[in-house]
Amino acid sequence: MKIRPVALQPTPLPPVVDGLAFILAWSYGRLDQDAVLQKLRSRVVKLIEAGTCERAYLGKSRYRENFRILLGGGSKALVQIGAVDTVRQKGGIRIECNPAKFADGDAQKIHRVMRGLIGRHEYNELMRRPLLNVIHFAVDIYHAALNRMLVRYDNGQRMSVMAKRVGKGGFIEGYNFGSVSSDYETTAYNKQQELVHAAILAIAQSGSSGFNDDPLKANKIKQLKRVLGGPEIVRVEVRGKKMRGLPLWKLSQQTNRFARFHFADLSDGGTELDPLTEKSFLAMCRQDGVKAALEAFKHTEHARKAHAFWRSHQAAWWKPEELWQQACDALRDTGVFPPEAFEPPDSHAEQPLQKRRRLR
Repeated sequence: MKIRPVALQPTPLPPVVDGLAFILAWSYGRLDQDAVLQKLRSRVVKLIEAGTCERAYLGKSRYRENFRILLGGGSKALVQIGAVDTVRQKGGIRIECNPAKFADGDAQKIHRVMRGLIGRHEYNELMRRPLLNVIHFAVDIYHAALNRMLVRYDNGQRMSVMAKRVGKGGFIEGYNFGSVSSDYETTAYNKQQELVHAAILAIAQSGSSGFNDDPLKANKIKQLKRVLGGPEIVRVEVRGKKMRGLPLWKLSQQTNRFARFHFADLSDGGTELDPLTEKSFLAMCRQDGVKAALEAFKHTEHARKAHAFWRSHQAAWWKPEELWQQACDALRDTGVFPPEAFEPPDSHAEQPLQKRRRLR
C-alpha cells in the first residue's frame, strides 16, 4: 500500500527588509557644493583604487557623484551625492541597499565609508533624520504553492498575472497588484522558482567545464540541488516605491498592506463545488481576480456556493495583523539607522540630558 506523504502546513516567516533607499538632508549652495564635491571625488577615487567601492554608471542621474560600496555579503550599496535640485530632492545624498542580503558588518561598512567621505559628526547628525525614498518588506511562506491557493488583495485597482506553462501542465508564478505609477506595489510570487532561475543562471555564467575540479562551480551545483529538493516557498512583498521623503518615525503609522492580502488554501478542507463549476471559478479567480470572479458568479445559481467555497478555504495560517509592526522592527534590526531616527523630533527635546547612542 502506497502511503501519501503528509503535507506540511504553510508557515509564514517574520518579515525582512528586501529593499531600502533613503535621503539625507545634506545641502550646500551650488558654489559651495562644487568645492565640496571636488574634495569628495578624490576620496572616492582612493576608495575605488583600494577595492572598497566601484564607479556606478547610471546614465541620466539626478546626482553629480554616483558610486557603489562593495559589501561582504556580495551585495552593493549605491551612494549618490550632490543632488541637482536639493529642495525638490529633499537632500543632497541618496543611499540604496538591500538589507536582506547583508552579511555581518555590512551596515557598519556603509557607515565607515560615509563618515570618511563627509565627516563623522555631520554624517551621524544626518542619520538622525533620514527620509525614506523606497522601502520593500517581504514575508516568505514555506510549504506553500500558488497553484494550491487563491490570492485576493483589497483596494487593488489593477492586477496582473505572471504565468508559465510547461507542456500540458501550467502553474502561476505570481500576482502583481498596483499600477506602475502607484506609490505602492504588492506581489505574491513563487520564490522557489526564482531561486531555481538564479541557481541555473549562476551555473551558466560560470561556464560548463571543470565542475568537479573547481570548488566554486561545484558549490553552485550543490546550491541548485538544495533548492530543487527544498520546500515550496511563496513570497509576499509590499513595495513602497514612492515614500516621498517619509520620516522613519512615521513608518509604523502607515497602512498595513499585508492585511489587505487574503489567501484561500485549496489544499485544506472546505466547501466543495462540482468539478466543472470549481474549474471555472478557479480559472476566473486566477485570470481576473477573486473579486471579479465572485461578482461574475453573483447572479448565477452557483453564487451562494462560490462564496461559501471562498470563505471556507480562508487560510488560518495567514495572520497579518502584526506583520507591519514586525516589518518596522526588522528595519530597526538592520543596523542601518540609529535608534533616535525612529523617534519623533519632540522626544529629543524632552530628554536633553539623555546621552544619544552613536552609530557603530
